[in-house]
Amino acid sequence: MTSPQRNFRSTNPDRVGAAYEWLQLHSREAFWAGVTVIVVAGGIWFYRLSQQAQARNASTALDEAEQAIASQNMPLAQNDLEKLSRRYAGTSSGKVGLILLAQVHYQKGEFQQGVDALKPLTSANDRFFTAAALGLAAAGMEQMRNYPQAAALFQEAAEKSQFESDKAVNMSAAARNLLLAGKVDAAKAIYMKLASDPEGYGSAEARVRLGELTAHPAS
Repeated sequence: MTSPQRNFRSTNPDRVGAAYEWLQLHSREAFWAGVTVIVVAGGIWFYRLSQQAQARNASTALDEAEQAIASQNMPLAQNDLEKLSRRYAGTSSGKVGLILLAQVHYQKGEFQQGVDALKPLTSANDRFFTAAALGLAAAGMEQMRNYPQAAALFQEAAEKSQFESDKAVNMSAAARNLLLAGKVDAAKAIYMKLASDPEGYGSAEARVRLGELTAHPAS
């Protein structure tokens, strides 16, 4: 009986020869296919290397801006953060820079400029930054007494928040702004939902607010 190994050896020279002939006929195509693989692999490696370098540079720029904030040099901090957000847009440090830039504007009383600085984040769907940016933008709108818009942004921030504590804080803030906008029933609905879970975040505050609304319905 012929072994599988001997059978392979006796039948495969033809296949090897055919493959060799194919390579001879298509040597140019085979060569360029190999070159393409090398170029693509090299491009991926270079891209990853450049991304790492960009992340390091962005982190250094963020450190410098934070040092300016710590020293209360707000003009320098604003300048550094604006350059950081432009040069390193899309990096984690660049996104943190936008949040800090908004806070710098808020400290100067420039609430609309702060809200505008956050737009690249509030219009995105970033699991780490969008909720925080929406909450910060909502705070800016509240400072400008645009209570309906602030309430809407706080509710959107709650929807995108990953943690129950953050959701409760944002929903409570939304209810506060609805009250300021004169939308008492909508505010009550939020407080009732928060108060319905005795162990939930924001439950105690919600019960207090509902008590106040019951005792002083006109306010």
